[in-house]
Amino acid sequence: MPAAFGAPEPGPPPPQPTPYRAAFFGLDTLIPGSSLYLLAKGLQSRHFYGRADLAGFAWKRLVSRTGPAGRPQVRTSQEAALSFVAGRHRPELRALAREIADERIMPQVYPDLAELIDAHRAAGALTFVATAAPAELAEIVAQGLGMTGGLGTTAEVDDEERYSGRLTGTVLQGEAKAGAVEAHATRTGIDLSASVAYSDSINDLPLLELVGNAEVVNPDRQLRRVAERRGWRVHDVRPATRRPTAPGAAPVPHRLAELGLESPVEPDRPPARRGAAHHFTTDDPDALLRELEGSGRFRRDTRLGAIFHLGRVSLREVSPTHSLHITVGKGNKVSAHIDRYSPLASNQPEHRARYALHRVAAHNVAGIAGGLARIVPGRRRPRPPCDRPPPPVGP
Repeated sequence: MPAAFGAPEPGPPPPQPTPYRAAFFGLDTLIPGSSLYLLAKGLQSRHFYGRADLAGFAWKRLVSRTGPAGRPQVRTSQEAALSFVAGRHRPELRALAREIADERIMPQVYPDLAELIDAHRAAGALTFVATAAPAELAEIVAQGLGMTGGLGTTAEVDDEERYSGRLTGTVLQGEAKAGAVEAHATRTGIDLSASVAYSDSINDLPLLELVGNAEVVNPDRQLRRVAERRGWRVHDVRPATRRPTAPGAAPVPHRLAELGLESPVEPDRPPARRGAAHHFTTDDPDALLRELEGSGRFRRDTRLGAIFHLGRVSLREVSPTHSLHITVGKGNKVSAHIDRYSPLASNQPEHRARYALHRVAAHNVAGIAGGLARIVPGRRRPRPPCDRPPPPVGP
């Protein structure tokens, strides 16, 4: 039917948005071994549970890795890990997961794969971690590698943001992982036919078949046979030479960032040595104190505890080990460090601090041991360079 007189000619249809390309990496593909085991080992070193529990979890994890995808052991291994953190506060566990990732996971990322992620990002592709491990850990590792985001298994939390020890939905492994990637691609406009996935396990075969390009990294025997039959590229990579850093190497800025403070603190100067206090300044110390105490995660030192911090307000995080200790002094000065053992008792009243004699003893012994370790011959760290200009070279 001809257009009516005076009506404008119909224009071209609006341009369709260009679909994104993406690269998906399994978390355990990025490192040798199991990221979930490294997380559990980091929590065990912080006395969340004993060595027997860790050994039992390692066995269940081995069964889930060597058995067919979808077996009940897969979910059992995840629920075993979640049961260890049941009742814990999600922000606390997220901060610890970031600390453990810095110590045990990030130093072990294959350098070749880190370069591959950078290459994908430089080419304009989105990059994701897709894993059966907790979603919090997937996001933390993705952020550490400069990736777009992470997809992982979601743990159930209650209204107070405490873990129930149960899963929300299913473990992202096998068909479930492929389904989660497909759903995410639909929501975000990713063209899976132009995307690539990397894996080391036959359990990820559904994901590898979902994307247009599949590549395998240090594959298990079954996956290697599939890759050779289908002509998929095989990457044989070697581990990083760096060893995991010692616990507590540099967690303080991360721990403060995880608090999400509305009263900002700004770094004042770098610590003089590893393990020393970090120094900050704040514009409103009273607001900072109210926010920390109002969070329910900190208790103000009273009585004997306050005597050791005269002229300052001392607040301790309610955590048995690796607890954040913050002091606010005069001139808007804020200091923060990590206590290897907290002197606070496990059960705390709502508005005051309660101490346990055995924990006070452990806290003081750990402090003395740390001080002695820094002065033992051969253990002293070099002092930072001074601002003095170097001597002239030559005549």
